[in-house]
Amino acid sequence: MKRLICFSDALKQLSAVTLLLSSTLVGHVMAYDYSSIKHQVNAAIEENTAWSGPITGPKISSKKQLIFVASDLRNDGVNSIAKGMTDAISNLDWNLRLLDGNGSKVRQAAALSRAIMLKPDGIVLGGIDAKYHEQTLQAAQKLGITVIGWHAANTTKVEPDLGLFTNITTDAQKVGEIAASLAIVDAKEHAKVVIFTDSNYSIAMLKTHSMAMAIKQCAQCELLSIENIPLDNIANEMPDTIGRLLQRYPRQITHFLVINDLYIDFAIPSLIASGQNHHLLPKSISAGDGSFEAYQRIRNQSFQLATVPEPLFMQGWQIVDEFNRAFHSMLPSQFETPIHLVVHDNVRSIDRKIGVYDPQNNYREAYMRIWK
Repeated sequence: MKRLICFSDALKQLSAVTLLLSSTLVGHVMAYDYSSIKHQVNAAIEENTAWSGPITGPKISSKKQLIFVASDLRNDGVNSIAKGMTDAISNLDWNLRLLDGNGSKVRQAAALSRAIMLKPDGIVLGGIDAKYHEQTLQAAQKLGITVIGWHAANTTKVEPDLGLFTNITTDAQKVGEIAASLAIVDAKEHAKVVIFTDSNYSIAMLKTHSMAMAIKQCAQCELLSIENIPLDNIANEMPDTIGRLLQRYPRQITHFLVINDLYIDFAIPSLIASGQNHHLLPKSISAGDGSFEAYQRIRNQSFQLATVPEPLFMQGWQIVDEFNRAFHSMLPSQFETPIHLVVHDNVRSIDRKIGVYDPQNNYREAYMRIWK
């Protein structure tokens, strides 16, 4: 019963909206099977080099103007999506303009409004939650502007009520599950975890509850705490939070589960300053993005055990393809990239210079064949 009490206490740290999300996920949790969990983890570590995306579609449209409205171009994930799009249109007569929201909701709203005023053919909502801009996006829709989201909603389904043609993302629930599953396997079913999240983003909360439910299913595991720290305030809050957690749970925490690698960036100085033996400190697993710094830590086996990256350049190409489908009045492809775990054993596949998970599945050639 102690584990259930701890789990309940952790959930109380979240808002009523968060709790509602939790209740909707309970019914989706599968029966606990450790052998199946280990199989899923091993399968996620293996990289599938076969192209599993679309193979048919319309020829490329000509002379299209796109605007990428970024949540924050300092974020590696958002920046890499823009680079992927730039790569995709490099041989097309399309133009791409970037507007940066600089991590501020006010600036993001202003950037989106400016993008609409410029009347492009399409707008990308890069890492900005569409729910916060519903009326603005509907206005864009009425003007005939196609809006595609990246991490702008929880799923890849069409969101006409939000004004989104489609949304590009991996399955947030599966991402959370595999991150928690790795912690369970690594701790041999005795994981004691702290989850770090940002309740400002519904996709982050979906990952959070997926991780929480997976840990809850493991009888000998324990969810010690859920820490709600906004991404734009990590630098200020993480030092005190890490100190408090290490004091409250001395040598108990086996893993930190985070929704973004940034949390680990700012946790490390406090972990080092704690003076504890490096091998006794929590290992971190990130359910999101995959940054250059994260790959370095995984490569050096320093503080971070794994990350669940997204193929950001490939998703940039997918966004261009989805726009082309919209411009031809076709439905989106609904392609959802497979879940992949980067750990020490396979991190060598990440190019040190690029620092982005870029699948060797010939996706560029696949899209170019469609567009010819």
